Amino acid sequence: MEPPRPQLLILADAPDALSILFGISLLERLLRVVQRLGFREAIILSNSVEQIEAHLAKPSWARADVALSVRSRNAGAARVGDVAVGADRLLVVSAGFYYDARLLKEMAERTATTLLIDSAPPVESVELWSKQGGVFRAAALVDREWLLSQDHSAALMDQLSSDAATGRIEACDAAFQPTYVVALRKDVRPVFFPAPPPEHLPVAERFPRDVAQNGVLDFPGFLDSPIEDWIVSRLCRTAITPNQVTVVTMLIGLVVTVLFAMGHLWWGVALAYAIEVLDGVDGKQARTKVETTATGEWEHVTDYCIELSWWMALAFHFRSEKLQPAYWLLLLLVGSDVIDRLAKRAVKRKVGRNLDDVSNFDRFVRCIGGRRNINIWILIAALALGDAANGFVLICWWGAATAAAHVIRAFQIRL
Repeated sequence: MEPPRPQLLILADAPDALSILFGISLLERLLRVVQRLGFREAIILSNSVEQIEAHLAKPSWARADVALSVRSRNAGAARVGDVAVGADRLLVVSAGFYYDARLLKEMAERTATTLLIDSAPPVESVELWSKQGGVFRAAALVDREWLLSQDHSAALMDQLSSDAATGRIEACDAAFQPTYVVALRKDVRPVFFPAPPPEHLPVAERFPRDVAQNGVLDFPGFLDSPIEDWIVSRLCRTAITPNQVTVVTMLIGLVVTVLFAMGHLWWGVALAYAIEVLDGVDGKQARTKVETTATGEWEHVTDYCIELSWWMALAFHFRSEKLQPAYWLLLLLVGSDVIDRLAKRAVKRKVGRNLDDVSNFDRFVRCIGGRRNINIWILIAALALGDAANGFVLICWWGAATAAAHVIRAFQIRL
């Protein structure tokens, strides 16, 4: 049974808490993260209250569910007495840092006083720590017993660092946290680091970008990813939301269906390629700016329905072009896809990860196997060769072959 959620206290001082990373401040990012971890209220302690309040006054739907109470404190380092708010467990988090959400989740689940540390920061992030002097001042879970035993005039984070170094309190070491993320199909080392100076911003941006990028891509995905990153880096600095990108993508997808049904295949594949890119943009943007929503989680359902409408439209078109087995081929494609999904679900239940990322063979199948992006490229090649109908035939049989490979692998893994 999980312990009750601790009281959340955020140390937010300008200018570090207001440092911008991908279009939002570190304070705004932190509030969005904790909302998605289930927190619904937070105390913000600041020695620059006016600046922080002015910043928080800007509307933000992405953290609107967190009720905030801003309190003033004296200049200088936060003292033990500043955070003595009477809670049994207190999660103290500095807003002057970037955090992987997994680290804050782990800290919130601790029951004893614990300091967040990183005994071996990734080489890429070492320069971001150059001004910290080996003291971790980012986050800590503090219990009432520890608070009552301390000198209330002592610097909070310095005291916690000293106690962690001597073993008097626990440490949560980012270097030893699990790295595999099922939803991304890859390993991502969880990190945290202080507000980067302008010259180190490109280095700092690598980490939220890495957490936003799916692993084990199909072949077109390797080519699309840099384009997606370029678009996301610009969208993050605008008011455009991921859900708005999703809606635009859906509308374009419906246009593709109409174009395919009417036989305007070149126009259809041109827009389908645009969707291939945009479909990666909304998810990346949501993860990069912490703008994920319950609605966005259902995007894959609408994606599937629209994709299915493409194959139905193509079958309709090619049947009118005298491809007699067009509807039987459509049935083969759809049936294979259903079987493929069942095989993947069985493997995920067995091993806790996606079939696409179980072995190198499975990653190779993911790279070239029948799925939307590969199918569109097959159709483009067939159009270029002047034989679109046989391109559709190949799409359907390639989907069946992919499903067969996954079924065989599912039986191998489950036996």
